[in-house]
Amino acid sequence: MQYYCNICKTDITKAEFLFSINKFDRPLCRKHQDIERNINSNTVKEEQSVYQEPEEEIIEEELDEEIIDEEVPKSRWKSLVKTVAVKSGKGIVKGIKKLADYSKKKLQIRKWKDSILRRMTMSQLKSLCFQNRVSTKKSDLKENRSGEMYWKERNCTKLELVSRLKNNAKLEDIIDFAKRNHINIRDILSDINRKKTEWKVKEITEQLNKIDGNPLLELEKTIREFIPQRYYDKELYYQDTLASFLQSKYDNTEIEVSRGSTRPDIVVEGVAIEVKGPTRNRDLETIANKCLLYPKYFPNGMICVLFNVQVNSRRYDDFVERMGEKHPDVKVIRIFNK
Repeated sequence: MQYYCNICKTDITKAEFLFSINKFDRPLCRKHQDIERNINSNTVKEEQSVYQEPEEEIIEEELDEEIIDEEVPKSRWKSLVKTVAVKSGKGIVKGIKKLADYSKKKLQIRKWKDSILRRMTMSQLKSLCFQNRVSTKKSDLKENRSGEMYWKERNCTKLELVSRLKNNAKLEDIIDFAKRNHINIRDILSDINRKKTEWKVKEITEQLNKIDGNPLLELEKTIREFIPQRYYDKELYYQDTLASFLQSKYDNTEIEVSRGSTRPDIVVEGVAIEVKGPTRNRDLETIANKCLLYPKYFPNGMICVLFNVQVNSRRYDDFVERMGEKHPDVKVIRIFNK
């Protein structure tokens, strides 16, 4: 049997394969075993440094401004020391808070993975392992009658397969596999959608707190808080319900305003809002053309609101990524039903 590294695909010995599976839950060559050890040991340190850097820079800048004059009065030095201490404390608190939020999200994603994987049969888990190049074998260290140690290979249990897939498979891939195999995960998907919406609204709120007013961000936050009461089979119904919701928040909400050769579904404070729903592949294709026309007539911005997205998750992620690269000023909002 031939053994190879899961990352660089180079051949490895059976001993290297067995050791790596036992230690890292996947086959790795010696080079990538060392890399994996370094990643595991340095991840927390790197995250803390990333989150604390901005506050440290601010403190250094303020220090430079304050200590130019060497003959600073003693009372002034006390005030300076107090200011630095307060800001240092704030920086540490913010860094810890961001790290805690990051850890909570990672933990929540692992819980979702676990909940979906536990609903699969052994054959489905093995198929998903094969799809993600995850070994379904495990080697245990045994001792024979003469006291010599040896490795004995066996099939993984269901819990062991679930654990390996949580570490090696992406949440989106697990969801796609479950849908293809008609596994009922509707309740889990509902919870995922609700949580992700909460995270995004919280992120926008933090951005708004840092800047002094941003109409486009405030409008995006308002739209993300909208939840349709039911699914509709026509775009017009989504457009009407969203327009009614926005009219209760913004007095200058208009519907289908014609400017030049454009006619967006809704206009709020000079921002063009394009509504799609149910959203299919062809709907995503038409949005790109409108992104080229609308900025000329609506300089305040453009928002695409997508309801009932019936597109493969990979296809949708590619669309969002492409929009971010080609039209970074256009907001794409996916709205989920209750």
